[in-house]
Amino acid sequence: MVVAHPQAVKLIAAARVKTEKRETMKLASRLPANLIPAVWVPPQAVRELRALVTHRSRLGKPRTQAANRLHSVLHRHTVDPPPGMPFAVHQREWWLTLDLPLAEKLRVQQDLSLYQTLDTLFQESDAELGRLSTCDPWIKQVPFLVQLPGLGVLSALRMLAAIGEITRFPSAKHLVGYAGLGESRHQSGETDRGGRITKEGRSDLRGVMVEAAWVAVEHHPRLPSPV
Repeated sequence: MVVAHPQAVKLIAAARVKTEKRETMKLASRLPANLIPAVWVPPQAVRELRALVTHRSRLGKPRTQAANRLHSVLHRHTVDPPPGMPFAVHQREWWLTLDLPLAEKLRVQQDLSLYQTLDTLFQESDAELGRLSTCDPWIKQVPFLVQLPGLGVLSALRMLAAIGEITRFPSAKHLVGYAGLGESRHQSGETDRGGRITKEGRSDLRGVMVEAAWVAVEHHPRLPSPV
């Protein structure tokens, strides 16, 4: 079985007459001629790491949304948040004693419960990622990545999950293109101009690299501070 690159078979999706029989025949006629580039199928270890990283990301988004809603309540009523971690379990009584309308107090109670539940699940996911960093095949790669400015264990695992087996890239330029960080280019005749990055690649890999870059320039003494 060959897993085709979706952009390589884009012409089939754009056909005016599109049926399963026609699509099958077009694919079958192109396959012997090597006109259907296959995508890399990750091994089991990479698939499991990607699934856990994706699951962690899905937990983080609603947790952030709940925190933003709780902050907006404080802003609307001009109330300063409690000292320390405002959404910790021991702060629950502080939130429940706020002088709020009954409907808003119910929303605060539910958002607080939602945040604390998701935060527990988020920490469990982080603990499992930390455990995986000490197991094969990641234990051989994580120590090298965490030496780079801006990268920690979790960000290193997120990067490794997106890249998979780095030996499948013939050169560093291919990896840059896979991340969508290469310069877009238009060249035709005497016209040759570049543009912004292509963003045609794994958005999760670009995301973790941008986050690492911001952390590096903010905390590393030898890197210029962001403007």
